[in-house]
Amino acid sequence: MTPKYIRLLASALLPCLLYSAAFADDELLPETPPGKYFKLRPADHEKSRTFKTGSPILGTSYFYWYDIYTKAHIIDHDGTDALTTHPADANGISYKRTEWHEQQLTDMIDAGVDFLMPVFWGVPGRYDGWSFTGLPPLVEAHDRLEAKGKNPPAIGLFYDTSILQWNDFRRDSRANYHVDLAEEFGREWFYTAMRDFFSLIPPDKWARIDGKPIVFLYSAGFAKGQDENQFAFVKRRFAQDFAVEPFIVKAQDWRGPADATYAWGGAVSGPLIYRKAVALGPGYDHSAVPGRSPLVVERCDGKTYIDRWKKILQLDPEHRPWIVHVETWNEWHEGTDIADSREYGRLYIELTRLFSDLWRRRTHLRLPSSYLGSDRIRWEPDKPEGLSIRPPDGDGAWKKIRIGDLDAVTSAPNPSLQAGGRYLYFDVDDAFAFGLYDKTVEVEVTFRDAGCSAFLLEYDSSNPAEGVGEGAFRPVGNFKIGDTGRWKTAKFTLPQCRFMNRANGADFRLAIFGGELTVSRVTLTRQ
Repeated sequence: MTPKYIRLLASALLPCLLYSAAFADDELLPETPPGKYFKLRPADHEKSRTFKTGSPILGTSYFYWYDIYTKAHIIDHDGTDALTTHPADANGISYKRTEWHEQQLTDMIDAGVDFLMPVFWGVPGRYDGWSFTGLPPLVEAHDRLEAKGKNPPAIGLFYDTSILQWNDFRRDSRANYHVDLAEEFGREWFYTAMRDFFSLIPPDKWARIDGKPIVFLYSAGFAKGQDENQFAFVKRRFAQDFAVEPFIVKAQDWRGPADATYAWGGAVSGPLIYRKAVALGPGYDHSAVPGRSPLVVERCDGKTYIDRWKKILQLDPEHRPWIVHVETWNEWHEGTDIADSREYGRLYIELTRLFSDLWRRRTHLRLPSSYLGSDRIRWEPDKPEGLSIRPPDGDGAWKKIRIGDLDAVTSAPNPSLQAGGRYLYFDVDDAFAFGLYDKTVEVEVTFRDAGCSAFLLEYDSSNPAEGVGEGAFRPVGNFKIGDTGRWKTAKFTLPQCRFMNRANGADFRLAIFGGELTVSRVTLTRQ
């Protein structure tokens, strides 16, 4: 063969060779899962119990990675205590032991938990890892309780998506494969981990909504890429293998339509309220985790947890979410647990039972508030009257100033924002806000006509099609700022209010462009 034809042949084959190399990892995905509950038929689901859309339920994320025998997730590599809070009885705590799972499930029954979600870190093909070996003992524990006539919580999936980046997937080098959900192989990889989990759980134990197994997805930030069709792909593949589609509850940073949206972080700043799901927890303390900056949200002897529950029980049952995600059952590293513990005993089990019963009965708490029947609330510096400004931190930094005889606040720069954007965040009194669902209000902002180029208002809206975050940042208005230095008033009309603290934990914010904004008064009037 002449060099000319060799070059022609190489140029023809090169794209094919590159394509083959790009998808070489496809050979590493196992064709069959580790469990026997696979290639199911519609008949396999006929007798399975299910929750119904709109019926109030409570689930919790279950961390089962602990093992007292190897000290995994009990003692850090440097020999120090890995836990901030501790199980009441650490003897025998292990994902390998049926007895330990049985005790946790028994306590969940006492707490009124409807479904648990094992926090699954199962890399396809790594079937000797704790994520896989811990599931059969959990299923056996579930069987034991049912044999005793008890009703343990159903089992859903909490997909720890950090495995999309940290997985040691490449067999030869033990390197990580960064999963790209915008590519076919990445989507297949993503689905395979989900498939492997459900293959190990009997379908009559699946936590379901309208017959569909529940899947909570952790943050999308670990994926290399994603697109609008990733969930449609997963649902199609799941239906092919299990004869039913999953009920996907996505974290708010995922692209593409899902069955519901939630936010992680309810233990830190909950309740985090979305249209169908709300996340809350008792507090937070990751003091035992190496390399982290201090972050403590005090439990205040249960008051933090109680206040968060009261906030969502004040919501009108017609409009409030119906899925509660308690974060977490037993994440002892970060101190977000409600399980039986050395530090708190069974306090949070008992509190969860109290509030879960109220939740399922659609109880509507009507707590006293001086603003409950008001038509107008307002804020001035140091004079909140049903409306308050968030403390000056994060991207909502500000400083107090005085101009003449008038007190005001001025937005301050946030070094972490590359574009130089500034915000002022405001919270509406809960009792006042909860009567405004889907209603219209008017907001008046008294500002100094100098310092920036423009500002607008973004608010928590009940219309998921308006603004980012399913309506959490719906924009209105766009006021141009001059240089007169005079005090002026901007008026904003806000239709379809929600005001459930989804605007980074606030109800609305002023978004400021091209400098600083000085504000002396904000008034909110019910229309």
